[in-house]
Amino acid sequence: MEKKETHNLRKCSAGMFKGFRLVCGAVFFVALTALFGCLDLPDDPNVSQNVERVDIFLFQDGTPDSTLLKIRPNDSAVVRAAIYPRQFKYSLTFHWLYCKGDSATIIGDSAEYTIPASPNASDIPNALEVSDEVGNTLRKDFVINVNMAPMLYAATIPADGDTLYGNKHTSIQFKWKSYDYDSFDENKLQHTLIIDGTEYPVSRLTEIVQSGFTEGKHTFQIIVQDSFGDADTLAPRTFYMLDTLGGTL
Repeated sequence: MEKKETHNLRKCSAGMFKGFRLVCGAVFFVALTALFGCLDLPDDPNVSQNVERVDIFLFQDGTPDSTLLKIRPNDSAVVRAAIYPRQFKYSLTFHWLYCKGDSATIIGDSAEYTIPASPNASDIPNALEVSDEVGNTLRKDFVINVNMAPMLYAATIPADGDTLYGNKHTSIQFKWKSYDYDSFDENKLQHTLIIDGTEYPVSRLTEIVQSGFTEGKHTFQIIVQDSFGDADTLAPRTFYMLDTLGGTL
């Protein structure tokens, strides 16, 4: 009786072990099928597999301007793409685009693009598309500003070398004129008047009245600056104060 029970126990254990092997085999087969299924899935073509970042740098006369992306319109400039990681640069396709509304025109197809002197709007790119060998694309939108430096007219009041009459109580008029070809900077120019070495920020004013001048030689100078930081500076002007009132009112 004992031998029969032992035999049945062994037979039951063998059956359980065989069932366990069948379950494990089925699980392994499912996992293997899923793995090959994943390997067969194509990469999403809209996600770049290589390029992590694209930066735009602008050079004019060899000087970089990566902050404002600003150029003078009378000179040519170079727009350059910097790719990270750098080792992928030579396996990529570049398209410099001029985009307006829903339309986009390719105007350059290398890692850098030259903007001609006196460009038209369509000569200046405002987007870059970088593509790898399997069609993954990364796009960078940007704005390049074309800016003319402000200018100051040479004529001023007082004129250079003028002799003025009065004393320290006499009000002296300082007057000048500035202009800027850029319409977006119109009425935004900032001025600084320097009198005898002291700076007086006068904002958008182009005329002030000042007193307190002693007899003798005095100098003044004017600086104008636009919203991009471009500036023009007049050479120092000299005027002479001649006291004809004996220091009285």
